Amino acid sequence: MPYYGYDPGTAVAIGGRLLAPGIPRHGGYGEISVPGWRPPPVRVLRPGDRAARPIRRAVWSFWSVPHRLRHGRHWPSDFFHALSWVLSFRLASCLFPTTALVTDDRGHDLLVGRLRLPFDDISLALNGLAGQDPSWWALGKLHAYREQREPFLHIDNDVFLWPGFPAEGLDGEVVAQNPEHAPASDAGYYRPAAAAAAIRSTGGLLPMEFSDYTGEAALCTGIVGGTAVPFLRRYADLAIRMVESTENQTAWQRLAPLEDYNLVVEQYLLGALCWGGGTTDVQCVFASQDDSYREDDRRFTHLIASAKSDLRYMHWLTERVRNHFPADFEIVRREFGDR
Repeated sequence: MPYYGYDPGTAVAIGGRLLAPGIPRHGGYGEISVPGWRPPPVRVLRPGDRAARPIRRAVWSFWSVPHRLRHGRHWPSDFFHALSWVLSFRLASCLFPTTALVTDDRGHDLLVGRLRLPFDDISLALNGLAGQDPSWWALGKLHAYREQREPFLHIDNDVFLWPGFPAEGLDGEVVAQNPEHAPASDAGYYRPAAAAAAIRSTGGLLPMEFSDYTGEAALCTGIVGGTAVPFLRRYADLAIRMVESTENQTAWQRLAPLEDYNLVVEQYLLGALCWGGGTTDVQCVFASQDDSYREDDRRFTHLIASAKSDLRYMHWLTERVRNHFPADFEIVRREFGDR
C-alpha cells in the first residue's frame, strides 16, 4: 500500500498554479474511481460569498515530534518548511481577525522564537503528547480541534489562502476542503474495513458511528473547522480515543505501518459523523475531488503529500516569500541558510 495514503510518485497541488504559474496541474492523487459513485452534496464556498456571522478564528497546529522524526510526507529541508509556515500564516492572518497556534515547546521555539510569527493565542498543549507514537502525525491536529471553544478554521501549513479567498463566507457547521471517496475495501487508501476488523478482533474501542457507517465519503482536512464546536470537539475526542486507548494498541500493532491509518481516524471518521446519522451542514471549498482539479479559481492552494518535495513548487514558494514578505524571508535565510 502507498505510504501516507497517496502514490509516492505523484506530486499534487490543488490550485498549485496560484503558487507556481505554468506548472501543469495533475488529475488526481490516488483515489479509486468507481463508476456511478457520487459524493454527498455539500454547500460549496464561492467567490463573493458573505455570511452574517463568518468564522473569525484561524488555527494552526504543530506537533514537532513527527516532523523531527520524518513521519509522513515532509519538505525537502527545514528552509522550505519554514517558508511554508510564513506564507500560510501571513496570508491567512489577513483574512481572519484572530490567529492561534497549538504546539509543543520545540514548535514554539521554531515558530514563535525563531520565525517570530505573531500568533494571537498560543497553547503548548501538545507537550502532553510525549510518549505517543509519532506515526500518528494527525494526533496533534486532533488535539488542537478538541481544544477549541469557539468557531474556528484549522489550516495546515501546506495550505495557502490567497487574497480573495472568500473567508467571509465561511459559516458551515462543519467546514472542510472537499469530500473524498473512501470505499471500505482494501483497494482504496483509506481501508476503514481493515481498521474496524482489527479493532473488533482484539476487543478494542470502535465508535458506533464508525462501525455503523455504510457510506463511502470522507472529508479532506487541509482546512477543517466550523461553527458546530461541540460536534467538532466530540469528533476529535472520538478520534483521539481510537488512537490512544489502551484497548486498541494490539490492533494498531497488527496494522503497522500506522502512517496509512491517519486518514481513517481523522478524515473517514469525520465523514461518518457528518453523513452516517443526522444531517449536518457541511461547507467545502470544492464539491468533490474532481472539482478541486478544475481550473476554477478559489484562491486556494494545498500542496498535498509529495507535492512538498517538488522543487518547482519550492522555487516559487521561495520567490513568493522573498518578494511579498521580505522581512520574514531574511529571518528564514539567517536561521536555515538559502536552501
